Amino acid sequence: MSTLALLGKGRCSIGVIHIPPFPTSFRRPKGSFEELLDYCERCARRLEEAGFDALLLQNVGDEPTHLAAPPETVAYMTLVGDRVRKAVSLPLGISLLNHDGKSPLAIAKAIGADFVRLKTYVGVMVKMTGLLNGCYYEAVKYRREIQAENIALFADIFDREGQPLGAVDLVEMAHFAEYSCMADALILTGRSKEETSQMLQAVAEKVSLPLIVGGGVNAGSAGILKSLCKGFIIGAAVKEQADDFSEISTEKATRLVASIKLP
Repeated sequence: MSTLALLGKGRCSIGVIHIPPFPTSFRRPKGSFEELLDYCERCARRLEEAGFDALLLQNVGDEPTHLAAPPETVAYMTLVGDRVRKAVSLPLGISLLNHDGKSPLAIAKAIGADFVRLKTYVGVMVKMTGLLNGCYYEAVKYRREIQAENIALFADIFDREGQPLGAVDLVEMAHFAEYSCMADALILTGRSKEETSQMLQAVAEKVSLPLIVGGGVNAGSAGILKSLCKGFIIGAAVKEQADDFSEISTEKATRLVASIKLP
């Protein structure tokens, strides 16, 4: 079953695999690329064992990044994705730190992933990396060019890592992403669970797409927010330690999934 179909059923849990630095990253890898692949496979297997519904790969160790993903990033992400895809039976998604509407789709197409996460989909966001313009047109056009309409576009609206440029209304942006920009699901994440709750309630009245909480999720906040959304993207909360590249704690992951699934 696709991730989009799972979202339709509600209470979908998407576990993030934070990929360590590649051999070509500015940060020095701590081990070989084969060890990186082994780590990502372990993470995937533990998340599947804990009951997660889907996985999301992100090149967290690749900072600092340029706007468009370079060929080596696409190549390494494809190798990681292929390894994870063969290791588990869960549907898989791709997210890049790069602001690039094409590369995530190219990787997803190559490995058989079924969704991509695009963090600045509509509008203009002011981030620490500068001004980013929405990539919706590039993504929608390229998806059609490579005949990948089966790959869903999960679009962040007002990513919490930045601020929208100008007085732009959240609900209007969400409506625009659905009706004019062909998003398949919307990701909303505030700087607190209260802000996230307010965002979800406001947008739910105006759009029909599945709403996903994109970060800052733990067992407590998931229990509060699960009635307002269709799914959660979960990363740091299931780590053994407070480190992007720590191992996944099966115990923490199982407990968090249970908090989402239970009535």
